[in-house]
Amino acid sequence: MGTDFVIAAVVALVLYRLYRRGRSLIGQQTYAPKAMKRRLWSLGIVLLLILWADVAQVQAGLPHGGMALAVALVATLAGLAGGSVLGWHAARLAELGWQEGELKLRAHAWLGPAILVLYFVRVAYKFWLMHRLGIFGTVSAAAPEMQQRLAEFDLNPISSLLRGLVFAYYFTYYPLLMRRAGRMQPAAVGSDQL
Repeated sequence: MGTDFVIAAVVALVLYRLYRRGRSLIGQQTYAPKAMKRRLWSLGIVLLLILWADVAQVQAGLPHGGMALAVALVATLAGLAGGSVLGWHAARLAELGWQEGELKLRAHAWLGPAILVLYFVRVAYKFWLMHRLGIFGTVSAAAPEMQQRLAEFDLNPISSLLRGLVFAYYFTYYPLLMRRAGRMQPAAVGSDQL
């Protein structure tokens, strides 16, 4: 019952975050390049930490993990390609315009929320995979066996694909949107003004 409660709590939290983030994606908002730059830096650091942890886990858990790393790399590259296309498309479809001296942004009605849903699908899939591999709530496995399970968890192709998709979307969307907005600003207004 304890594990079921934790899973239900995580699902409720994920759904709540999806609702809150979805609400912020709908409608018009003030264009905020500083916040976008902060998010890009944060995402870059998180991605590097995740990749470093994945490689360390694989080296510790799989003595011959080269093929598994190659499959995960191919899945990640496919996700990066797909996310880049979606990010480019979303930046092209976003509406930017001046209102009352402020640059306003209206993201595309379904692309931003669709990426958010993909992110949460990835999180839910990771929890399901943890449960299936016996990682979630298990302390009885021997250390080498647990390291192997964790390495399999980190190298899962579906998770790698979704990770690449989500990160590439934001790494493409924000810079293209900032470039578009920079061209729209009048000469008298600095590019860093919110």
